[in-house]
Amino acid sequence: MGRRTELEEELDMVQKRIDNAPENTPEDMKEAWEKELASISFELNNLYDDDENDFD
Repeated sequence: MGRRTELEEELDMVQKRIDNAPENTPEDMKEAWEKELASISFELNNLYDDDENDFD
């Protein structure tokens, strides 16, 4: 499995965790999840795919 696929799966998992969080989830926990989501999104958006950019 490539790094892009791993990141996409992690992103999906964190998003589901946020979407399905119980009402009584502490705010600091929600903030940590949002930061994790932003970090994964940033890494995914800046990922360099060698396969797609191979000009040989």
